[in-house]
Amino acid sequence: MSKKHRNKKIIIKGLFKVNKTYYSIITEKNTYSVEKDLFDFSDKFAQDSDEVEVLFVWAKNPKAKLLNVIKRHNKYVVGYVKRIDSLYFFQPLKTKFLIKLSDKVNEESLAKAQIYQFKNAEFAKIVKIYSNSPENDETIIIDKYNLPTKFSAGVEKELQLINEPNENDFADRIDFRNLSTVTIDGADAKDFDDAIDIELLKDGYRLYVHIADVSYYVKDNSAIEKSAIERGFSVYFPKSNIPMLPRKLSDDICSLVPGKDRLAFSVILDFDKNGNRKSYKFVKSIIRNKNRLTYDFVEDCLNNKIDCDENLKSYLHKMKVLAKILRARRFLKGSLELDIKEPVFIIENNEVINIIQRPKIFSYEIIEEFMLAANKAVADYLKNKKKQFLHRIHEKPQTTKLMNLASQLKEMGYMFPKKANSKKIQSFIQSIDETKKSIVSKLILRSLERAEYSLQDIGHFALGFENYTHFTSPIRRFPDLIIHKILYRTLLNMNEYSYKKLDKIAKQVQKRELITEAAEYFAKDIEESRMIGKYIGKTFNGTIVSMIGSGAFVELKEIFAEGFLPYSTLKDDYYTFLEQKQMIIGKKTRRVYRLGELIKVKPTRVDIYEGKIDLELA
Repeated sequence: MSKKHRNKKIIIKGLFKVNKTYYSIITEKNTYSVEKDLFDFSDKFAQDSDEVEVLFVWAKNPKAKLLNVIKRHNKYVVGYVKRIDSLYFFQPLKTKFLIKLSDKVNEESLAKAQIYQFKNAEFAKIVKIYSNSPENDETIIIDKYNLPTKFSAGVEKELQLINEPNENDFADRIDFRNLSTVTIDGADAKDFDDAIDIELLKDGYRLYVHIADVSYYVKDNSAIEKSAIERGFSVYFPKSNIPMLPRKLSDDICSLVPGKDRLAFSVILDFDKNGNRKSYKFVKSIIRNKNRLTYDFVEDCLNNKIDCDENLKSYLHKMKVLAKILRARRFLKGSLELDIKEPVFIIENNEVINIIQRPKIFSYEIIEEFMLAANKAVADYLKNKKKQFLHRIHEKPQTTKLMNLASQLKEMGYMFPKKANSKKIQSFIQSIDETKKSIVSKLILRSLERAEYSLQDIGHFALGFENYTHFTSPIRRFPDLIIHKILYRTLLNMNEYSYKKLDKIAKQVQKRELITEAAEYFAKDIEESRMIGKYIGKTFNGTIVSMIGSGAFVELKEIFAEGFLPYSTLKDDYYTFLEQKQMIIGKKTRRVYRLGELIKVKPTRVDIYEGKIDLELA
């Protein structure tokens, strides 16, 4: 927020994004966020990824009013048929907006509708009714976000010409099949983008990061490539996924599955004993995954919790040591790590039986550090060659946002650093008590900009990198696939892609990333609501993790899910919300509930497709 805009009204156009406690309008240059209670929809409604025009009012607590929906992401909308007296209306999910129905409906239900204009008014026409069954969850998500799920006849025709790699495909490739290559992924992973190897040198380490050579199969301007650009990313749900590439490629021929020869694009990195990168090299290769390892197995093996092969343990220990060195060096140079909790869905027989917090184990860090190192090397090489490519950027946070954050944290008893950079913010986070670190991290995250893909070279604030890109997941992210193609063209001194083509790709993947994120969050919300719906009336331990004008979001301990506690359910007093202090205080009793407080709550109702869990004090 610039000084010239403070306390002024401006009209902005951008993509609309729904978050748990606030709405965002994302433009090419900025992200504008408004608390849900301070966003005025007036007589219109907007959904995730719609292009909107908004009147934005700069203030300590910004306000906004929806002026116009320029373009709907999806002409079909998922919502509820609602009855009011003898009339029926259509209410899109996650809104309070009611639209007149153009056809007769005889019951309340969850439905898909087409929205259209007639004489300056909006009407809804029902095109599908959903039964209330978990089997429909994925269909509803697909319909709500208009996710492409089928591949064209052109794609299927091209797939028929693609076979398992053989000697004809190995020409001009370096053979790394003699190495002890391993993959480390989650237990439920199906597509394997990356594999790793390590060697001890006299004065350091040699790290191999082998990435599936998807670009060998996905040719320029092919039907498969056009389909991948349209999708942008694979979409991952708790129980399934929608791949960016046909499964013949994503789950098989491109995937670095164990025991099979696979084509790779390998990054070879030499480090000294202090983690200084001495050299890097990029080669097309042939590899064979010798061991498909899981994060839990690696963690248990390194910590002597299970019996595992001594040679494998020694091999993994070398990786652990190098990862620790690289990690320490990265934070010393200014990387930022927020303590943001993530859910893990425990699934049996295709049903979620529990939700837990993702454990903090170092095996995740091994893969993270090695992928960061490979991505950084590719970005540095392309920059040194003065090539145009898709950067993964993260802008510096706006000064006013940090000032507001500092003011809020001060009211909560914390002294946020002045003139904060990523290194200072990291030191501040480390100083916070473990019980409050995640909550403070959420507040900080709200004040940071979104990471995105761009042709601009402005660095990555959170990582503390001046130059960065994504290279390591070409099976599930199109930006990585295009970087593979750019890198290979650069190595062979071929013509580079035009700025116009890359700019078009950057804008497309930026939009698709928002849609993918929204669909994935919606899927998680559905599963959380279904899970908690089994425990209506049961008492849970909870922590207040976020507060807005109408209520508090409470993180449950026994099942890792988040519910909403309306202040109106607190019957012992009338409570006033103090936004800056992130607390409420009773008018008569002076009873205080604040951010981070431990309370006991019980679920009273859930709305599966609103992803809403209502709570009351136990």
